[in-house]
Amino acid sequence: MKKLGRLVKTLETSPENPRKGEGSFIRLKDGTIMLAFTRYVGGGSDHDYSRIVCILSSDEGESWSEERELFNDDTDCRNNMAVSMLRLPDGNLGVCYLRKVDRPGGIIACQPAFRHSEDEGLSWSPYTDCIDRFSYFAGTNAASIVTKAGRIITPFSDCGNTVHKYDLDPGVVRFVCSDDCGRTWKEDMSPIASPYGDKTGLQEPGLLEMDDGTLFCHMRTAYGFQYQSVSTDGGKSWSTPEPALLFPSPDAPMRICRAGERVLAVFNPRTHNPAGGPQTPWGSPARTPLMMAVSRDGGASFVCRAKDFNFRAFKAFSANCRMLENDPCDSYCYPAMIDTIDGCLVTYYCDEGSGRVLNVSRVLKLTNAELNGEA
Repeated sequence: MKKLGRLVKTLETSPENPRKGEGSFIRLKDGTIMLAFTRYVGGGSDHDYSRIVCILSSDEGESWSEERELFNDDTDCRNNMAVSMLRLPDGNLGVCYLRKVDRPGGIIACQPAFRHSEDEGLSWSPYTDCIDRFSYFAGTNAASIVTKAGRIITPFSDCGNTVHKYDLDPGVVRFVCSDDCGRTWKEDMSPIASPYGDKTGLQEPGLLEMDDGTLFCHMRTAYGFQYQSVSTDGGKSWSTPEPALLFPSPDAPMRICRAGERVLAVFNPRTHNPAGGPQTPWGSPARTPLMMAVSRDGGASFVCRAKDFNFRAFKAFSANCRMLENDPCDSYCYPAMIDTIDGCLVTYYCDEGSGRVLNVSRVLKLTNAELNGEA
């Protein structure tokens, strides 16, 4: 399959900033595109010191500004990461993210937080905790959504308490919601737990609201596929989690989002192979290649229940897939997307020869012709 897209930006790293990524796009009211992402200082571990920064493009992603911090007033917090940029129902900007704080006994809490901006990101409100209890709530970038009814939903995995060595409990997917533009938050959606009782559970969930209001939740797993669950009652109940057979996964995150009239899914089309092959530092297959699937039916074609899976469904899905990266020696993950006037932008982590899965980030631009399968 032909590799598509054109590299328009690399978020270069350095010994002082050894990791940059897990980003989220938003379009400002003047047409500028903002890309917010995490910039790490000193080390590249998930627990190392980091802050959320942004760059701007006024020409649909062709050129970008210098980096600037979004906010840096949280002196008790060691780490900000997993940013989701949102356009709120009241017209302001919102940002959901994770903040890591040290707790007694060497425990690290990872808490979902929210801020809003009334001046298109030049200044931000103090943070609001989205949940009133401490735990290790693991989420990922560009995962929060605003529904057609104006509800903000942030999904995450509740992994219990942890110390520095990642002694996580099995992940249970939970959701925090706000119906007043982030002023107050509540947990009034049901959780989703793994059906297997294993040590990993369900991780790094994402959400898509379908055209009919159905919520589609996809979740990273160690089971060889993304897992999926749907809700037709606003999250009060969920279908039993099952393999999303259209989306094989090497224990890696996936992202699905609306981009104009299209719905885009970016994922690693590779499952576990008992015969071996390249491995990431965590022992699972390398996160390569990187592929985009394009839906023109509001994402309905992405939701294929296991009982309905067949060759015809797989063939139709495959016809709408586009190759973004295919270097077998690299690794690509934590994508985010936004539409442009002439196509779309995709950002994601890559190894780029460093030996580190989470190293630099790239911004790739695809044309409408490439997205439509005409190039």
